[in-house]
Amino acid sequence: MSGYVKPASIQKASAAPESKSLRIRVIETADIVYTPPKDANGVMMVGNFQLAPGKYWTEFDVTPSKTNLPFSSEGEEDNVSLSSLPEFYAPGSTLEQEEFVQNWTNTSIVIAVEVGACNSPNPFWRIYGSKCAPLTLLAEGQNDNEATAIMLKFQQFTKTQNMAGRYTGTFTLSTANAVPADTTNVDVAAGTGEYQLVDNTIATAIADLINAVLGGTYTLIGSGGTNPATIASSSANFFLVGAVDWTAATGATITFKAFDAGGGDFFFVEQSRTS
Repeated sequence: MSGYVKPASIQKASAAPESKSLRIRVIETADIVYTPPKDANGVMMVGNFQLAPGKYWTEFDVTPSKTNLPFSSEGEEDNVSLSSLPEFYAPGSTLEQEEFVQNWTNTSIVIAVEVGACNSPNPFWRIYGSKCAPLTLLAEGQNDNEATAIMLKFQQFTKTQNMAGRYTGTFTLSTANAVPADTTNVDVAAGTGEYQLVDNTIATAIADLINAVLGGTYTLIGSGGTNPATIASSSANFFLVGAVDWTAATGATITFKAFDAGGGDFFFVEQSRTS
């Protein structure tokens, strides 16, 4: 409990089921270069995942109503550990699904599940597994007169004292959203995620992110080149930590979260950056 601030009281919340995304994201722990740490209270993750070059999260469609995200605790006095046991129902038995089972069995896995995207103003991702305590796939297949489906069950064999993390950062997927050259107002209508900048034909300063949504998280990926985009700490629409300007050098990233600035506008606060 080091660093944990004990609240004066803990209020009850609705016991109605959480809304869960129809698409989960999975990755092998070997592909993760950096895992964002949790804050002092041990649940909320601060920053973004960073992956090895050319690596990305794999998206897998599941049936949301059959997603099950339990955890369990076991042990004796002063020796209690926690285990995450997520389960997902994937209808059908396509070649891609079967190849997933074939190639992800006996690998060390981290899973991300979006929670609250449909009925909460503050959706987030639950992160299951870690480099130190990864998940292992234990798949089961159904193919009978009732249904054809694959149950993706995961076991955390390594004991840990950590709850699943809450993550509000972005993900590196197989393809980032492309931003045209010489763009000063970056269109983020595609939603939370990564936006790949390209070298510009002239000096280009990014002034705003347009079509953002409240609480949206957006990562800009640098291009390098002769005229990489820049964001100045003096910009009216951005808050840069330490008032340090950002240059879109090759591989550099910067992540912003959208806050309400009134009148339908947003103010973008830096969450993390890499060089």
